[in-house]
Amino acid sequence: MTIDVVRSVRHGGASLLVAWSLLLTPYIAAYAAEDEPHESAISTHARSFGAAVKRDTKAVGDDCKEAAHRVAVAAKAVGHEIATAAKRGAAETRSAFRGEKAETPAS
Repeated sequence: MTIDVVRSVRHGGASLLVAWSLLLTPYIAAYAAEDEPHESAISTHARSFGAAVKRDTKAVGDDCKEAAHRVAVAAKAVGHEIATAAKRGAAETRSAFRGEKAETPAS
């Protein structure tokens, strides 16, 4: 009779242990899942938006450098044309005052 009682207590204890472990499994799994790092949709969107802005900024910067170079080249050419025209005009003015035929400088 005592063996039957001990056996039933063991069986009941084992059943309780199994029941508790089955009841606690979802909570343990949820607690473990909270510890894992995960990204929200907002942080993923912000990261991709930041990368797109960086890429576009680089493209615009490259375009601006090219445009600035073109403006510098055009300004130099215009300056050269103005200087040549001024030299030509000055030579014509000097020769007119002297009564000579103007010699235009080579451009």
